[in-house]
Amino acid sequence: MRFVLFATLLFCSACTPVTDNAHPPAARLIPVAQDAFSGSSVNVLSGVKQTLYTRNGIQYAAFYNAKAKLVVAKRALNSDQWQVVETSFSGNVNDAHNHISLVVDDEDYVHIAWDHHNTPLKYARSVAPGSLQLAKARMLSQPGAETAALENSVTYPQFYALANGDLLFAYRDGGSGRGNLVLNRYNGESQQWQRLHNSLIDGEGQRSAYWDMAVDANGVLHLVWIWRETPDVATNHDLSYAQSTDHGATWQRLNGQPYSLPITQGTGEVVKAVPQQHKLMNPPVVTADAQSWPFIASYWADTPTDIPRYHVVFSNSAEGKESPEWHELKAPKVADNFALSGHGTKRPPISRAVLLVDSASNTRKVHLIYRDDYQHGKVIALSSALEQPNWHSQVLLDKAVGAWEPSLDIAAWHNQRQAHLLLQAVAQNDGNDQQSLATVPSHIGVLVWQPHKKE
Repeated sequence: MRFVLFATLLFCSACTPVTDNAHPPAARLIPVAQDAFSGSSVNVLSGVKQTLYTRNGIQYAAFYNAKAKLVVAKRALNSDQWQVVETSFSGNVNDAHNHISLVVDDEDYVHIAWDHHNTPLKYARSVAPGSLQLAKARMLSQPGAETAALENSVTYPQFYALANGDLLFAYRDGGSGRGNLVLNRYNGESQQWQRLHNSLIDGEGQRSAYWDMAVDANGVLHLVWIWRETPDVATNHDLSYAQSTDHGATWQRLNGQPYSLPITQGTGEVVKAVPQQHKLMNPPVVTADAQSWPFIASYWADTPTDIPRYHVVFSNSAEGKESPEWHELKAPKVADNFALSGHGTKRPPISRAVLLVDSASNTRKVHLIYRDDYQHGKVIALSSALEQPNWHSQVLLDKAVGAWEPSLDIAAWHNQRQAHLLLQAVAQNDGNDQQSLATVPSHIGVLVWQPHKKE
């Protein structure tokens, strides 16, 4: 069944009301399947690159079903009918760390990684272009190669498509509080992977970087991260930034000053100092505007006892400035206070957010899409003009979605200026990655929101 949901204005004490809401943006939900695993948030974690990805008018999706089997699906963008294939691969769905990441290369081969939390790499490619049938799982490196040793303790696999047809594949090697960022590159012509950096960001055996990366419309790579000193999320601190203009080979600060790799806590550019014990959520999210100026978002509290809020840290320095400047845009505080500490997957009352920079109208805007338990567990879009901040909140889906978090189909946003988000109502234990909650399977679908669509 297909149905349409219209975004409605939500008034709350923590938000500034919209003054003109005659034509609210529309969100609609396109069903994919009815039997998705729902006992943890493993299918719908924020910032995954990607659970949804569009190439050549075809959208691909991946999730675990009720049998913990890896499922891949695709549809034409002009159709709501999906082709769905259950693969022979499985994942540990009890642990939400073990998410799925996929991308499609220039030859239309699907690349997918799944089921990682300090475990050996699981990676496969489709048997043919456009196929949902996956070949045998394998490592990126040849057996016995020196680089293979860094594929034995993988977490947070993420794919990125480059404009020249190559791919990047990043993951953490090591564990929470003692990890490094590994970066690999896929050559589209040779169809072979090579190690680009054994340690792009080095925790020096003492800490981990929780990162996000984005490829903008001009091919610039934007990398942002926070540091964590121990497995306790309360030890998260500081937003740091790097960029690359040569597909990840070399990296520099925003002002062009080159980094000597690997980047460490002592050498990373801190764009916003956030002390430990400030409820800083990991990882942050990064995107960029049409001029390649970076925008970073996460939530934290201004003081250890304060109520958290989303913050957008960005740079769009005027031409002629000697060096770029970083600015901060603070969203309203959430409705109530909460703690953020402890180990394992957390279940806070607000999710991490998707960040969109929207220049399609006369006024440049930023949008944060997230789930808010203080607003009945619904999907919320929090938006503001950049030059004249005036936050307003809209409900995109008028039902509770449990522990859902948003993850964006970046290609659909770049090409259609639509936010496509894999959506499923799920449960999640707080801090327990060993046992999922006893729930029945739930529907999984794609939520589509076009900020400037007029009804």
